[in-house]
Parts: sequence; C-alpha cells; structure tokens
Amino acid sequence: MATIQVLLDDSGAVLGTTQGPAAASGESAPEQVALVAGPGQQLVEVEVADELLEGPPAELHTHLKASLLG
Repeated sequence: MATIQVLLDDSGAVLGTTQGPAAASGESAPEQVALVAGPGQQLVEVEVADELLEGPPAELHTHLKASLLG
C-alpha cells in the first residue's frame, strides 16, 4: 500500500495526485514537491494499492473518484 495526496475540485473531480516525498536527484532538484489546495479545492491523503500506481493515471483517477465519493 502507498499513501498519496489527491487534489479534488468542489465537484469531487480529481485534479492531480502526488506520492511523496520522493528523493531529489540533480543539483537544482527541489527538496520536496507538494500539492496545495486553492479556493474550492480539497486535499486528502489516501492509501492505494501499489498496482494502481503502476497503471495509467486515468485508471487511478477513476478508482479514486469511486472510492472517495462512494
């Protein structure tokens, strides 16, 4: 299982996901990347099966929408 952050809009649509923190590489790589919710958005952390992260993003977004909205 992996813990990811999911950024949702006010209708529950998945705007983006991130898994972190990841190790930075290279001289100018940022130390950490994070999602930030803006007005009308919500940031949630969820656990998902590792296999979902290996597939296409569309499948992950479909799974997240179904599991978050019931």
